[in-house]
Amino acid sequence: METKKIANQYFDAMAAGQFDEMNKLKTADCTYWLSGEGSWPFGGYQSIENQSKLWATVAERFPEGMKMTLKSITADEDRAALYIHIRGTRSDGRIYENNVILLLTFKDGLISGLYEYLDTIMVNELFCGPMDDER
Repeated sequence: METKKIANQYFDAMAAGQFDEMNKLKTADCTYWLSGEGSWPFGGYQSIENQSKLWATVAERFPEGMKMTLKSITADEDRAALYIHIRGTRSDGRIYENNVILLLTFKDGLISGLYEYLDTIMVNELFCGPMDDER
């Protein structure tokens, strides 16, 4: 199934930090939404600028990157759901570990929407809260 193949390619590019490859698989007007709208700075619908800020925050706080493990993909003709386990060590030694569901929608063979469901309390604390050496 084409959607499953594209979803897998998107995951591989994301796990490798290949942003150009990720963007090649998305429509120009692709929607990106993160759970927790109104409860943390990156919750809700994301502009291109906010997406860049989010990835910059991850790179700054997690210099060794995030290890992403694809647990499963469920797909039909115009949707794919990816179950992903993510783990990373923040520069102050704190561990980020989260299970994420990424729902992708498709239009004309490209990803037209990304909807990410995750533990917003943990991600807000570790991505946006103070570092242990700042307390």
